[in-house]
Amino acid sequence: MRRNRKLDPKSFDLTTLSKPKDYRLLVSARYLDASERLLNGMRAQHQENPFHFLVTLRSFIEYTRRGVWFLVWASSDQLRKAEHLTFKQAGSPSLTKMDAMINKAMGGGNVSHLTDLVDVVNEPYIDCLHALTHGNPVSVRFIAMDLTRIFDMPRTLARADHELNMFRLLLYRRVARMPQNEIWRLLTPIRDKPQLLYEEVMKAAADVQRQHGMKIEWRYDTGNPVTA
Repeated sequence: MRRNRKLDPKSFDLTTLSKPKDYRLLVSARYLDASERLLNGMRAQHQENPFHFLVTLRSFIEYTRRGVWFLVWASSDQLRKAEHLTFKQAGSPSLTKMDAMINKAMGGGNVSHLTDLVDVVNEPYIDCLHALTHGNPVSVRFIAMDLTRIFDMPRTLARADHELNMFRLLLYRRVARMPQNEIWRLLTPIRDKPQLLYEEVMKAAADVQRQHGMKIEWRYDTGNPVTA
């Protein structure tokens, strides 16, 4: 089936000034933008440099899960603190806990598949990526073993693209004022169906575009306008 490329959900304006109540959407839009940038780099590197691809994948997973957590579960107080958190204070749960929360909300059970063991090395998936990212001694062994024998690059890239579309659908439908429980009901039956998910993202993108784009306005407490 040919995909309709006429409507590009990545082309929306994310940086317009608005009201403080939209701050949840702004934080999530920042995370979505960062996730899209990471995925673009992964697409460019997955064949030429698998090591770079996997190091970037670790960040991509972190950005997508954290972005969804801030969109759906963060309290107003946690959102207020988000602007001032340090590098040592992420302000959100652990990565595997956030992943399990998302999976549970979509009807997949309270489990994170990031902890599934990787064949060949028999270690949890997220731990393998963590080792590659932080230069653990085992990571250079991975490279010597040929990373493409350990990780399925095309399948991993396709999964990352699917996960980004999940994030897009969640955010776009929130921008279009769909209640969160209805968004989960929409997402649950298509969470493992990439083409159907893509089509729903396009519908949501069209609804957002009809509202003149994803315009998110906010101000610091000083009253000085700031854009993302």
